Amino acid sequence: MDQFFQQLVNGLTLGSLYALIAVGYTVVYGIVQLINFAHGEVFMIGAFGALTTYLLFFDGKTSVWILPIMIIGAILASVGTAVAMERIAYRPLRNAPRLAPLITAIGISVFLQEFVRLFYERPGWTLFAFAFAALGVGYYVGARVAKAELNHPVSKWYDRAALIGAVVGAVAVWVVVRQVDSDLTAVMVALVIVVGAVVGTAIGWLAGLVVRRRARTEIKIQAIAAAAAAAAVAAVVGWVLFEKLISSITWPSAKQRIPFPQIDVVTGTAFDVGGVTIQRSAIFTMAALAICAALLWFFINRTRLGRGMQAVSQDPDTARLMGINVDRIIVVAFALGAVLAAIAGVSQGLQNNNIDFRMGFLAGLKAFTAAVLGGIGNVYGAVVGGLVLGVIEAMATQYIPGQFGGSTWKDVWAFVILILVLVFRPQGLLGARVVDRA
Repeated sequence: MDQFFQQLVNGLTLGSLYALIAVGYTVVYGIVQLINFAHGEVFMIGAFGALTTYLLFFDGKTSVWILPIMIIGAILASVGTAVAMERIAYRPLRNAPRLAPLITAIGISVFLQEFVRLFYERPGWTLFAFAFAALGVGYYVGARVAKAELNHPVSKWYDRAALIGAVVGAVAVWVVVRQVDSDLTAVMVALVIVVGAVVGTAIGWLAGLVVRRRARTEIKIQAIAAAAAAAAVAAVVGWVLFEKLISSITWPSAKQRIPFPQIDVVTGTAFDVGGVTIQRSAIFTMAALAICAALLWFFINRTRLGRGMQAVSQDPDTARLMGINVDRIIVVAFALGAVLAAIAGVSQGLQNNNIDFRMGFLAGLKAFTAAVLGGIGNVYGAVVGGLVLGVIEAMATQYIPGQFGGSTWKDVWAFVILILVLVFRPQGLLGARVVDRA
């Protein structure tokens, strides 16, 4: 009997991990009818985000108060990846045949794996990330100051030309100066910011002048100057972060397993309860699932944004006519799934004591299996499906005799369950959330 309860605890721990990832699949599917097969890599990015936060600020420390900051770092990495994925790869394919975004998701999955494998130990790529971030910050500030509609489907690039020219000019000045001399005094840095803002403003004004006849919106010089100045300042901040923090650390190679930080209280000596061993990290994982599930239920059912998500999942066209910003709702769906995946990534690292760039592939497939098992599109079904799948794996490992049992066969039985569910109950245990869209 002790062995049964031990496997039950192991299964619930594993199932909690699957459930955290599976919710991301089912939330996105419920909104845009897309199976995001790159979601497993969002989970992997979250684990590496937590490790990066630890190496940057707390290397060698084990205090429990470090964990919330690591989780925040994981969430920022995962959400940033998921939102960029949606904006760059999925949004242009929203009205394409369903096979196109599916193949795109597989391509993104492979890209993210290889990117982490090749570049994690070489942080120079972050300079390009900071440069693009500076462009984005400048454009955002300029657009807010302009208070203009810049998303017209016909003239949007002409409307945006002035702001784009401003931010590109400002960042280009910083890049050129850094190529000439990478060690600048504080006075020179201030001078470069001023020159970048002036040059960016001039380029933005000229760009707006060139496209004036084709643009629907005229961008005032104040907005152009604000965009250029913000981009110049953001470029400086990015360089300082790279020079003072990122380049000062010897980063481990992601081509092999990387030890994950062990944190007081949530890791360490396991508890023994009536002959059943319960790891501290298992308690953290199950508690994280319970808290996240409760907060997600509250968000979906008790907030305006959550009700907007329900409306879009039922009929996006009618929701748009009712004044709901469908694009924003879809971004929120991707971000919500990424938050839970990031927490799952931290949990995985704490349980296994290491992470690697391949960790998201199989975990993503298992989470997809859990989502289908519970009912794809059903948030609560994803939680139930994850827990059931984890328990089934644990029990199969213990109780299936002969050459078809043991831990080496647990993945086989997980996908056998997937096949059986698809054949005999394709709607899942709790029923897939199917909406008849007119």
